[in-house]
Amino acid sequence: MIRTLPIAALLLCAAACSAPWTVRPIEETKPQAVSAGALWESKILPAILVSAVDARVLLDSADPQAQFGHRQDNGPVYFIVKGSGRVTSVDTHSRVGIAFVDIAPFDGKPDVSIQIGPVLRGSSLRDATGLVHFSDFVNQLQYADAANELNDHVLKNVLARIDAATLKGRSVTFSGTVAAEAKSDPKIEPALRELVPAQLIVGENR
Repeated sequence: MIRTLPIAALLLCAAACSAPWTVRPIEETKPQAVSAGALWESKILPAILVSAVDARVLLDSADPQAQFGHRQDNGPVYFIVKGSGRVTSVDTHSRVGIAFVDIAPFDGKPDVSIQIGPVLRGSSLRDATGLVHFSDFVNQLQYADAANELNDHVLKNVLARIDAATLKGRSVTFSGTVAAEAKSDPKIEPALRELVPAQLIVGENR
């Protein structure tokens, strides 16, 4: 014969046998995602302004990667760069607009190319300083989103006022981040390619 316990007894047992702790999903113990705006103001921009190396010094270095480069894990080598020069040409055939800049001593050939939008690519703003880590985020998706949001921040706050159609022949002062790539013929393209500007100040025609 099967005997049943009274309901009151069952409730008493459930209360007495419950664990004195609460089990939560693992995700709740991970850090919350850091906003792009907070990263920009607290880490990215201050680090760029303090640690940027002059573009000419970088280009003239015998071993720029060893002297000035930063690599995060097994990724590309990044540089934080500043400089000034003259815009020799502008390429807007794709949505990743590029301004080519000749820096002193001027020879009419571009030494640096700068992304000017309306689309920015790459994660150098996030990765070049070495101050932003995957562990700062909840998951890989939010880590990737941070790079896109930093690029969007630059588009809205640095590049929105730049008129690509008027850049050629004008002087520019810049600071930003760039990923190192294999050396190429400087007659064809600049040594520092597709810098993402944290600052870009446009001067007069020269």
